[in-house]
Amino acid sequence: MQSATTLNRPSIIICTFSHAGYEAKLRELQAGMEEEGVPYSLLDGSSADAQALAYKGAQASLLGVGVGISPAAMCIHYQKMPEGQPLFILEGQGTLPEWRYFGYNAARLVKGLPFKGNPLQEAADPEDNMAQLYESVRKIILKVLQESAQGHGEVNTWSKMP
Repeated sequence: MQSATTLNRPSIIICTFSHAGYEAKLRELQAGMEEEGVPYSLLDGSSADAQALAYKGAQASLLGVGVGISPAAMCIHYQKMPEGQPLFILEGQGTLPEWRYFGYNAARLVKGLPFKGNPLQEAADPEDNMAQLYESVRKIILKVLQESAQGHGEVNTWSKMP
């Protein structure tokens, strides 16, 4: 448990439920917050429910943001939201980039900046993205050709009235 002095400084409160592997989650989460320049404090939790931990952290935080880390999930909560309505939940184990993005987004909530997107989508292979783009354009072109063959895509010409 943290001292009252630590909890009285403006920071995001990270509530953790100790379990195997939580140190790696915590390290990446903290790295994301540090990269955004927002301080954090740690608080030991007695619940294995990430939502309850995050809500507890948000209520204790002078910045109004709490993060909960449990064996089954990671969660970001904002103190102005109802208890059962966190902003972000990562169910399951998660990955290093996802944990870091949680740190970024918790810090960005404090700073009032737009949230970062899903790291798994951003880390996708560029060739896959090009293939998806090619397929989308192909479908659009085929649809336009079909509509023009059926007379739906004809261009009307307007003549000036005498």
